[in-house]
Amino acid sequence: MVMIALSLISYFSLPDNRQFLTRYVIMAVFIAGLFWTIFDYKKTNEEVDIKTYFNEGFKNFIVVSFFMALYTFIFYKIFPLPFEYESFINNNKKQLLEQGNRTAAEIEENAKQWKNYFVPLILSIYNFTFLIMGALVSGILAYIYGKKK
Repeated sequence: MVMIALSLISYFSLPDNRQFLTRYVIMAVFIAGLFWTIFDYKKTNEEVDIKTYFNEGFKNFIVVSFFMALYTFIFYKIFPLPFEYESFINNNKKQLLEQGNRTAAEIEENAKQWKNYFVPLILSIYNFTFLIMGALVSGILAYIYGKKK
């Protein structure tokens, strides 16, 4: 809930070109939540192995990743981010112009097609990031706390 609140606060209070910074804060909150989950589990269960610690972290980051995916999907359907989308499209157009093997009509058609792919692309990038970071942090913490057994 804190991560969703931070996202909404930044969307409504920060200028368009500064909103990307919130992603780092959200990721820090996500990692802090994993630390808290595994540390709290360690306080209540002294004699557990690496696998058990990782399972606790896994349960946490899977649920959080699901809710962030759901939130991101709904958010982009309700509040499209024209700055982010336009920036992406402009960079794509510039790359296609530099290649020089497409007409202006083809480049415009490509931009229209990207509008359909933009939300799934962003959704997959965010979810992949949460899943990879969750597995990595959970694995490291499980190794650290499980090794001290």
